[in-house]
Amino acid sequence: MNRYITRGIAQNLPISLQKQLWKLVAQRENEQSEELEAIDYFHIFQFNMHNDQLYIKHQQERPAYVKTHKANVKQSIDINKGYIIKEDDVDLSYYIMLLPNEY
Repeated sequence: MNRYITRGIAQNLPISLQKQLWKLVAQRENEQSEELEAIDYFHIFQFNMHNDQLYIKHQQERPAYVKTHKANVKQSIDINKGYIIKEDDVDLSYYIMLLPNEY
């Protein structure tokens, strides 16, 4: 499946952190398919610094899901939230990573 990022993501999120977010989405969707749960198309990521460590809070609404992960980067970033949305059309399915102001 194709994956896209917006200009805001490209300019504000390190590539290693982008890769980690893609991996978290894939892991979550694998968990949901194994549990035969409906897969939510909307992933919310919040970024928080604590004791010089960046943390990622991964959330979904249906079914309710919240999990916090250590980021694989130590530096702070200039954004506090990002989304990954799965688009399913008849002929095309893809993911897009974007900032809230690009939604």
